[in-house]
Amino acid sequence: MIRTPRMLVFGALSVCALQTLAGVPTQWDIQLQARSTLESSLPGYNLPFPSSLSSQYVSIDEDGGVAIRAILGGQEGIFYGKDGVGGIIVTGNGGGDPFWSPTIDLRNGLIGIEQGSFSDGAYLYSIDGTLLQTFAPGGPEGVSGFSGVTITSDGALCYRGDFGFSVDKVVIDEYNAGVRSQTLVTDTNSGYSFLISPEINDSRQVLMKTFPISGAAQRIVRFEPNGSATTVAETGAVFNSFVNSTAIAQDGGAAFSARRTSDSIWQVTHWDGTSFVTIAEGSDPDIDNGSLANFPPVVNDDGLVAFRATDIKFDATAMWVGDGTGLVKLLEYDQLIDTDLGPIRLGFDFGGLDGKQVMNGVVDINNAGQIAFAAFLRNGTIGVFVATPVESCLADLTGDGELNFFDVSAFLNAYNAMDPVADFTGDGMFNFFDVSAFLNAYNAGCP
Repeated sequence: MIRTPRMLVFGALSVCALQTLAGVPTQWDIQLQARSTLESSLPGYNLPFPSSLSSQYVSIDEDGGVAIRAILGGQEGIFYGKDGVGGIIVTGNGGGDPFWSPTIDLRNGLIGIEQGSFSDGAYLYSIDGTLLQTFAPGGPEGVSGFSGVTITSDGALCYRGDFGFSVDKVVIDEYNAGVRSQTLVTDTNSGYSFLISPEINDSRQVLMKTFPISGAAQRIVRFEPNGSATTVAETGAVFNSFVNSTAIAQDGGAAFSARRTSDSIWQVTHWDGTSFVTIAEGSDPDIDNGSLANFPPVVNDDGLVAFRATDIKFDATAMWVGDGTGLVKLLEYDQLIDTDLGPIRLGFDFGGLDGKQVMNGVVDINNAGQIAFAAFLRNGTIGVFVATPVESCLADLTGDGELNFFDVSAFLNAYNAMDPVADFTGDGMFNFFDVSAFLNAYNAGCP
């Protein structure tokens, strides 16, 4: 089992330190699950040679297991792993066409994935690679070209599909006792000119960005199991555009990226069912504004949101985690990360327009706060990792898991240097109250 040392990310905190440390984890245990390779002289980890994970979507289950599609030379495979152990569970060959699409969703030991052909359907697998069900194009709603497949814990699929050349439908598709049934969530005959791929939770609430025929130009809608629709956000006085993909939590909360009408700044937003919570914004000195429009955030029931964007410091992609009380940059270019080959720096410089890249594809999060991601490594390979929050010990400034003289010395050095690490009250000043807060944390001990 490959584990990295805990990473203390105090320097990335942007608001009140005590509030932030209570809400946003600042220590993380990052574990390698798989590493691809395209060089015969450089072995992969839990993946064979040749293997590529470029532009693939990783998904994480509630127990920390992860799934991702891999390209294996002339065929494709689905990787599943947990706790650093795993491998290819099933392979497919499309005969020149993709067998699967990059979109994959893992829930309750079930894997939903789109077929790769133009008029595709979808497959449902178990995590041992057993094909449980084929969802062929058609069914009672007559749809094809499935897009954005997500699943529930009991194996129902939700996706956008085509009905002929004029109608898009969002459907919940499932088998009960061998009988297929489809529930129409909405379609482009119901007041919308276009529907973006949906996301479903176990309560069968379905979230998506829509383009209404009248009223607001864009609207994020949560469709309820009873057929009603809840408007989450729409363009107008507050926002004038949304990133296409959105995220829904099991409790019905949502996360999305939106551009503000007032100043054209993009922001990552959590909607808790009643109000908006700003997680991050493009005016942050570390975040490139336009990059927030490239990839969607993800959210869990605690309102913890993870997202990728361009880090201005390195002009490279990076990953942040926040909850509205604070923001932590969890991954950045040049950061050392532990692998089966030892510590390797994150990020690869492709040159040209692609430039420096750390993040590969989308990220995912579960209700334990674990974040799955794929990242480029300096040796040219791609690793799949799970970052797990570790209970913080605020006064352990050396990060060795013990409280002693060295932590006191580290605090005093940071205090004298006016380092934000020593701003224990988070008020931007360095005074007696910071010393008192540190001593209280020190005397409280580590968990």
